[in-house]
Amino acid sequence: MFRKLLMILLLLLLPLSASAANFKFEKVRGGVYAAIAQPGGRAASNCLIVVTNYQVILAGAHFLPETTRELLDYVATLTPIPVRYIILTHHHRGFNHIDFDLPANAEIIASGPTWQALKSEYRQIKNQVTFFDRGLTMKRGNTLIVLNATEKGHSEGDLFVYLPEEEILFTSDLFFNDVAGYMGDGSFRDWAGSLEMMSALDVRMVVPGLGEVSNTEGLQRFLGFFRAFTTEVLGLIAKGLDVEAAKRQFRLPQYENMPGYKSFFEVNFKRAYSELKDIR
Repeated sequence: MFRKLLMILLLLLLPLSASAANFKFEKVRGGVYAAIAQPGGRAASNCLIVVTNYQVILAGAHFLPETTRELLDYVATLTPIPVRYIILTHHHRGFNHIDFDLPANAEIIASGPTWQALKSEYRQIKNQVTFFDRGLTMKRGNTLIVLNATEKGHSEGDLFVYLPEEEILFTSDLFFNDVAGYMGDGSFRDWAGSLEMMSALDVRMVVPGLGEVSNTEGLQRFLGFFRAFTTEVLGLIAKGLDVEAAKRQFRLPQYENMPGYKSFFEVNFKRAYSELKDIR
C-alpha cells in the first residue's frame, strides 16, 4: 500500500508534458514554438507561436474554439505577454465553424483573398483585420516577420511566414511533412510554383501544416510526392479517361502507405483531375 501511494506521489511531482489533447508543443528556436496537430485531436493543422519583446503572434488556420483555447493556455505558460496578432494563413470557403471564434482583442492579419473568403461567409468576423496584397513585413521588438501571399496554392489565399533572422519558415498547409493532407481546394499549377519558391529560401527549420518540424529536405520530399501525383493524373487525362475511370486506374504505390493518403485520396484526386483537365 505504501509503495502504491509513493508511486502516485512521484507521478504527481513529475513535470507536466508539453503535449495536450489537440497539439504537441515544442520549441523551435529562440522565442518561436510549434504547435503540432495530434492524430485524433480537433486540430486540423499546425500553428506557429512567436513570442517577441512586447507581443505574441500566432499563425495558422482552421481555428476552433477549443484549439484556440489550448493555444492561449500554452502561451500563458510561456509569458504574461498577450497575443496581439493572429496571422490567418488561409480560410476554406463554406466553413463557418472555423476561424471566426478568435479572441476579440487580437488583430487578424491575412492576405486579400483570405479576407474575401471570410467576408463571403454568413458569419461576420468580430476582430480588427489587416489584409495585404503580395507581401507584408512586420518588425516586432527584435523579431522580423515576413509574410508572403501566394494567391493560389492549397487554397485561394495562402500565405507563408518567414523569420529570416531565426531562419524559420512556417508554410501552413502549403506543405505536409511525410503526410498526405487535404488538397481539395488546391490550384495544382500554382501550388508547385510556391513549393519551389519556398524550397529556395535560406532556412534551417520548416514548420509544416501537418507533420513534424522539418527542413528544406522535407519540402523537397513533399514536392516529389506532389509532382508524382500531378504527373500520374495528367497521364490518365491524356488517355481520354473520364474522372471515374481515371480514378480506378490511378496508381502511386510508393506513396500509398503515407499517413492520410487513403483518407484524402478521393477528394484530392477529383480536385486534381478537374484542375489539370482545364489547364492541359
